[in-house]
Amino acid sequence: MEIFPGVHQISSRIADRHLHQYLFAGDNIILLDTGFSTTPAEIILPYLKQAGIEPRRLTMAINTHADADHHGGNAQLKEAAGRVLLGCGEMDKAVIENPDRLFATRYNQWMEDHGVGLANNPEAQEWVRSMAGPRHRIDITFRGGEEIALHDTWTLRVLHAPGHSNGHLALYDPLHQSVFVGDALHGNYCPSIDGKPSLPPAYFAVLAYLSTIQLFENLDIQWIYSAHWPLYGGAQIGEFLAECRRFVSRAQEQVERALDRHPQGLTLRRCIEECGPLLGEWPETNRWLLMYPLHGHLSHLEQQGVVRRVQSIWKRA
Repeated sequence: MEIFPGVHQISSRIADRHLHQYLFAGDNIILLDTGFSTTPAEIILPYLKQAGIEPRRLTMAINTHADADHHGGNAQLKEAAGRVLLGCGEMDKAVIENPDRLFATRYNQWMEDHGVGLANNPEAQEWVRSMAGPRHRIDITFRGGEEIALHDTWTLRVLHAPGHSNGHLALYDPLHQSVFVGDALHGNYCPSIDGKPSLPPAYFAVLAYLSTIQLFENLDIQWIYSAHWPLYGGAQIGEFLAECRRFVSRAQEQVERALDRHPQGLTLRRCIEECGPLLGEWPETNRWLLMYPLHGHLSHLEQQGVVRRVQSIWKRA
């Protein structure tokens, strides 16, 4: 649907959750995210046809970050719109271009040391692998601070918004006082289509995530659009950003309490098992995704000298 003149939200679903891409149509036409491997053919290209936009007119497709449901459609989109440039954050480029690296360094990076990761569920891993699509080159990268002119009086600003991934990007549209954040903000959970908790927050770098929250707190915005979360506008923005901060605080508190309960050492797996039920009510099958924030908090405490790690165990210093 067209949410502002020339700005479109393209909606579908992934499992039990919403999945949104965004189209900015001016003299240049920018697509934010390409979905997973079949999203272009099934959703994006039909939407372009309905909107009267030929695929060859696409200027650029920007991936917000390295996750299969945000860049898996790159190859299929490029095949349909050969002139389109594919872009992403500089620090996510190598992971987005290579699905094998995506799995090794994002979904299964802690399998060897901690025994947690997507590889514990072969069926789910195969599903995500199919969504990731084939290897495909990225044409251009962004560090944040760049501006993209849509026409003479309409410019998008590229923002570096890390925490969920190292190179996560967002687009700020000052003309419409809106920001398009992908998965940069998580609140207390990622909701299902019916609004119930589906996934836990998945930031992995605590200070980076807090800096991203602060970035959006300081922007002149009236609307936050994302890939999976509801629309937030007006006073809801401050409430949602505060919710993001509160979850970080609660997770930090629960990790420290778990360390106190285990003076001989705490594994990441045990941390997930004990802290998970205290942090949210998402399905138990998705609790393993807490490996991201909980590993982040343990690593943050390690960097502060509060804990030390011996192989796969963290202990109070």
